[in-house]
Amino acid sequence: KMKRYRVLIFVVFCFMFTTLYLTKFFSPQWIESMVDEKNSYNKYKAEKQFSLHGSLSLVAEKSNKSDVTNIKLDMNGDLFPSIIMSDSSGRLGNQLCVYGTLLYFQKVHGMHGILNEGQESALVSVFQEDKMEIGANSFNLPPQFNANWESVAYHTPQGAWFPNDEFLANIDKYKYNRFLNIGQFPHYLFLFKQILGHIRQDLIFKNHTQSLVDQYLTELREESSSDKEIIFVGVHCRRTDYGWHMESLAGATLVDHTYFDKAFDIYRSRYNTDSRQVVFLAVSDDQPWIKENLGKHSDVRFGLDFSQGKVEDGQMPGFDLCLLASCDHSIHTYGTFGMWGSLLAGGDVIATTGTTGKEEATTEEDQIYRRAAMENWVYLDVRDKENIQEVTISPSTSAT
Repeated sequence: KMKRYRVLIFVVFCFMFTTLYLTKFFSPQWIESMVDEKNSYNKYKAEKQFSLHGSLSLVAEKSNKSDVTNIKLDMNGDLFPSIIMSDSSGRLGNQLCVYGTLLYFQKVHGMHGILNEGQESALVSVFQEDKMEIGANSFNLPPQFNANWESVAYHTPQGAWFPNDEFLANIDKYKYNRFLNIGQFPHYLFLFKQILGHIRQDLIFKNHTQSLVDQYLTELREESSSDKEIIFVGVHCRRTDYGWHMESLAGATLVDHTYFDKAFDIYRSRYNTDSRQVVFLAVSDDQPWIKENLGKHSDVRFGLDFSQGKVEDGQMPGFDLCLLASCDHSIHTYGTFGMWGSLLAGGDVIATTGTTGKEEATTEEDQIYRRAAMENWVYLDVRDKENIQEVTISPSTSAT
C-alpha cells in the first residue's frame, strides 16, 4: 500500500512540476522567442503566425510485467509549426533552391523555414535582406529537450533530391511539432513553381547591382541603329567543373555551340519582326569558350564586356544573375544558377535534354524538369547535333 502511495505522490509531484515548467517554457512568448530572428523585418515573425493548440502532459501507466509504473511525457495537439531546414552548403544557385523550397512549405503548409548563417550570407550578398521572409535563425530548446531532426528527402543516383513520397502523401501529419530536414540539395521545382510570384517578390537585387544592369540595358538600346523594340534574351552557359559532375553521375557531356545556334534561331523566328529585334546577353563561368563559340553571332553581347572594371570579382555572380533575371526570355544549359536566371526572368525558356546521348539515360536536370513540367519551357534534344529537336515535357511523378 505504502508503495502505491509513494508512486501516486511521485506522479502528482511530477505533473505539478511539469505544468509549472511548461507554463513558462511553452508559453506563446517562449515559442515566439525560441527562434532568434536576425532579420528584424522578417514578415513571417511580424504576422505572428506562431500559435499554441495543444499541451504536454505526464501519463502514468502500470506495467503488466512488473510493479514498475511507466511515466511518459505526451504531446497533445499542435504545439508549434514544424521547423524545416536544409543542411546545404552549396553555392548561390543551390541556396536559391533551398530558399524557394523552404518558402513553399512555409507559405503553403504553415511550417517555419530557417536558414543557417552560411546560407543567408550567400543570399544577402546578392539580394536585399529586408525583403526576404526567411533569414538566419539560431534555434534553441530548453536543456531538458532535444530536437529530433527527421530527413524527409532522398536523392537519385544522378544527384536529384526529392521529398519522400510518404512525407508528401501525409503532409498534414508533418505540419506541427516536428523538426524536418529537406535534404542537402533540395531541388523541389515541381513544388515551389506554385509560388514563383512570392519568390520573385522576396528576391530583390541590391540597388547598386540592379542600377548597373539597368545602365547596361539602356546603353544597348541606345546603340541600336533602329527604332525597334529590343527583346533581351539571357543566355547562361555552365561549363568548367560541371562537365566532371555530369560525366561522373550520369555519363553526360557538355553541349557545344550547336545547342546555342539552334536556340538563337528559335528566338529569332519568334520575336524578330519589323518592329522588334532580339539581342542575346551571354554570361558564363567559362568566358573564353563563349567568346570563341558565340561571338560569331552579330546579335550576341557579353555581360563581361560591360561588368569588367565596374564589378568586383566577388560580386560578379550577383551581377550575372541580375542580368539574366532582367531579360525578357532565357536560354540556359544545366545547373541551378542558370535555371534561377530563367525563373526570375519569368519569360519563355529554352533548356537542354539528351546530354547523355542515350534514349533512356537521364541526368538530374532531366529528372527535375520532367517532374516540374514547366509552362513556356522548351527543351532541345542534343543527342543528334546535326538534327537538334524541340521537345516538350509532360508532368511526371517519376524520379528515374
